[in-house]
Amino acid sequence: MKFNTRKEGDILIIELEGRLDVNISLELEKEVNRLIDEGEECLLFDLAKLQYLFSSGLRVFVATMRRLNGINGSMKMANMSHSVKTVFSVVGLDDLFSNHDSVDDALKAFQESV
Repeated sequence: MKFNTRKEGDILIIELEGRLDVNISLELEKEVNRLIDEGEECLLFDLAKLQYLFSSGLRVFVATMRRLNGINGSMKMANMSHSVKTVFSVVGLDDLFSNHDSVDDALKAFQESV
């Protein structure tokens, strides 16, 4: 699993690649928390290259969203594959997250919510 970050204005895009399993989830959560501690308030997870999502990965997304909500931040997702969408749907979290077909659509949604 790899994850890279890049900025688009005030929005931090986190690109995930590979399988988000237990070990990687802990590493990702630690990194995301560090970024939020450093002042990031708008996160966009690009899931185009995410091959598989374990339940521990779902927990990272839920915890991140709760943390951002607590500081009036925002979180969106883009490029969710059918298999990843299915995981969210099976556990009943598909309506909890703002999911967009592309990074551009998600970036537009950030601007519309300002």
